[in-house]
This record gives sequence, structure tokens and C-alpha cells, in this order.
Amino acid sequence: MTDPKQRFSDRVADYIKYRPKYPKEVIDILKTDLQFKSDDVVADIGAGTGLLTELFLDNGNLTYTVEPNDAMRTACSELLGSDTNLKVINGSAEATQLADQTIDLIVAGTAFHWFDPIETKKSLCAFLNQAAICC
Repeated sequence: MTDPKQRFSDRVADYIKYRPKYPKEVIDILKTDLQFKSDDVVADIGAGTGLLTELFLDNGNLTYTVEPNDAMRTACSELLGSDTNLKVINGSAEATQLADQTIDLIVAGTAFHWFDPIETKKSLCAFLNQAAICC
């Protein structure tokens, strides 16, 4: 069976060209509902080319993109790499490579259906600054 994390390796250009961007209003909703601030640290899990990451970078957030696919991760670095708040990580939802208690907000755009739910919960709860969110 083919590794699903490599499924889009040969489709990165099409992904960049045709995938819709996330609405900027996402940031406003997070500010209103979660008191989200520009100094909060974000982890975008399954970030792909960085479509969702871009919203957080534009808001001034230090943003870690965690992406297991080499081609997608490279595209993210090429598209957004000039922003010093971007930290690109070779990892997955199940093994993020992030340090414990370093992240204020975890996001996943359209990648959640690729995650192993049990292993992901174990992984994500470890590096959240507010562990109670996971419980």
C-alpha cells in the first residue's frame, strides 16, 4: 500500500495553483473566541504548502509548520520562507518533533483526515502550553 503522506508529492504545482486559500476572517474569529494574539505561537499540523500558515504569519505569529511530505514542505519553504516567523518542521501529527509546552494554538486545515487520531492526541497534548485544552 502507498504511504498516504506521500500522495501529493507529484501534485505540488497543482496544489499551489488550484487549492483555495483560507479566509482572513479566521484570525478575527480566533481573536474574538479565544483571545488569540499576535504573540501566540502556532503549530500548523499537516501544513502542506502553507496556505493556512500564511494567515498566521500575516498576523505576526511565530508559526511552526509540521509537514511529513518533502515536496510540500519544500514548497512551503519556497513560498513563505522569507518570513522570519516561519519554522518548517519535518514531522507528522503523530510525531511533530516540537518541544513540550511550546505552542499556544494548534491548527490543522484540511489535513485532519490523514491523522491517526489516538497517536495524534498523544503527540499534540505534549507540546501545548495549556494542556487542559486537550483533555
